[in-house]
Amino acid sequence: MNEPSLASAAAFRPRFDIGAQRLDCGREPHAATHRAAEERATWPLLDYSQCEPTEDQQAINLWLERAELDGGEVLHIGTGNSSVARLLAGRARVTSVTVAEGEWEHGRSLGIADYQVHLLNKHGLEFAERFRDRRFDCVLDNNLASFACCQRHLERYFETLAGLLSERGFVLTHWLGMQWTLDLGVDDVEPVWRLDAGKLRAIASAYGLTVERDGELFFLRRTGAAAS
Repeated sequence: MNEPSLASAAAFRPRFDIGAQRLDCGREPHAATHRAAEERATWPLLDYSQCEPTEDQQAINLWLERAELDGGEVLHIGTGNSSVARLLAGRARVTSVTVAEGEWEHGRSLGIADYQVHLLNKHGLEFAERFRDRRFDCVLDNNLASFACCQRHLERYFETLAGLLSERGFVLTHWLGMQWTLDLGVDDVEPVWRLDAGKLRAIASAYGLTVERDGELFFLRRTGAAAS
């Protein structure tokens, strides 16, 4: 019932090819899409509201401490324990997105000024529509492709990301997050979404973005946009 019809699969024309087998999963992603996998996991899979930042998030936060983002608009995909919002409080306006109700509730309870938390799946149409008229100077996402259900919905996400960037805006991710994929036997994502620099460049170029690397950090910017 959840399999895409032959007609819908045939209608989808991928914008890049890095070897994905599931081009169209045939169902709309929602915040609860990976809930069955979360229930099977014996460690935090989606809800990191009560956890310290992961190693890759710590590296991103360290970069943020020195970044010139004062007065800027920041979008954080994967709310965690709201460490980004707490770090940038008083410096930037932070909007965060999570599929974990615990993270959503925790973030809302903190009372941080200029901080909004949304319970949304980044691959879903609701995410794309919610921020259609917004522009961000910095988009943070440790796991750009890790939870991709299929190529069609990952392409939707990247198209949305490209449209969300301000003139000098950028997407920031980390090597460790690029390497992680879900493997629990429930709603698994394909190993092909374990990204390396070459795959990331192939995807980014399909949306007019270039990739710059600084150690284990990767920045995606509009082609021709200078680093700030």
